[in-house]
Amino acid sequence: MTLLSRTLSTLALGGTTLLACGARTGLDVGQFQRGPGTGTADQSDAAGEADSAACTGSEIAVELNAPNLYFVLDHSTSMNLDSKWTNVRQVVSQLITQIGAGARFGATMFPGADGMDSCAPGTEVVPLQQGDAQGNLANTFLMVTAATPNGGTPTAATLEALVPKLSGLLGGTFVILATDGGPNCNAALSCAVDQCTSNIDGAPGCPAGGPPNCCDPPNLNGLGCLDGARAEKAASDLAAVGVETFVMGIPGSAPYGPVLDGIAMAGGTARSAEPYYYSVDTSDVTALSGALAQIAEKTGAGCAFTLATPPLNAAGAQVTVGSTSVAPAGPDGWSLAGTTLTLLGSSCAAVRAAGAPSLHFKDGCAG
Repeated sequence: MTLLSRTLSTLALGGTTLLACGARTGLDVGQFQRGPGTGTADQSDAAGEADSAACTGSEIAVELNAPNLYFVLDHSTSMNLDSKWTNVRQVVSQLITQIGAGARFGATMFPGADGMDSCAPGTEVVPLQQGDAQGNLANTFLMVTAATPNGGTPTAATLEALVPKLSGLLGGTFVILATDGGPNCNAALSCAVDQCTSNIDGAPGCPAGGPPNCCDPPNLNGLGCLDGARAEKAASDLAAVGVETFVMGIPGSAPYGPVLDGIAMAGGTARSAEPYYYSVDTSDVTALSGALAQIAEKTGAGCAFTLATPPLNAAGAQVTVGSTSVAPAGPDGWSLAGTTLTLLGSSCAAVRAAGAPSLHFKDGCAG
């Protein structure tokens, strides 16, 4: 007996919902009222159990919600280290194939891909489009992101440019920022040595705390100054048009934790405890893939569905993927908010693997 069946049986013993379907109350009235035509106690029990088992409503059609997942990928020089760029590309391409038609995907990498300006705002390399389980879009993504990382970290300018591009799209829209450093590339800034990203990163000739301050002329002339406030404002502007921003901090980003926390909070995706962004301790594929999977689950990609009509008795509903019953709660169960049905954990993975047509929602019986 599944957890859902046990739940329905418990309700049958104590709730009015099951009375409407012929289930018995806690008292077996038949043992006191026997007479012509009433049948034996065993026959009454069997009839009651059959009615209780049949106490389900009609199936409600479900439609897959396909959100927009837009990757904003740090392609600066430091992403050459420790296979960071190679591994990020791999895990993003794997996620695109795993989710398939469960989402639309797009990607920008910064600085701009032409390599002429080391501080150019990001260039879109994949316009938003439906994913596929055959790996076609994933292969396209790998092809257009093959260039060697180079340049600075114009995070703020890149996020600013996405505000008009991503506003007003159908479905939920989410930016997934993956970066290994702090935002810079703002020529309008000047800063003390503790805000100079070259010194913070310990670039050659730029010790932490200085001297020299490697953001003073004639060095980077302010381009190396930390541009956190502008990046947070851009994330806030995206949130204002309905676009949430997730932040994945790749190794190398730890000194900029407060800035990344600020972007996540402004973007509406802060975790419940620090770090508020998704911090990855190592650059290996397993670690990066794990963090990205957590983010993808938050978006509901491939695992969020809309019911054609509101259920009459959601508490008694049955959800199955193929022939497997899904529990109504827990880390691998399902949840319902209005007409939005979301599967979690292993149930989410199962419906992604089997495809949306494998999912069935059967309403509970009317109370």
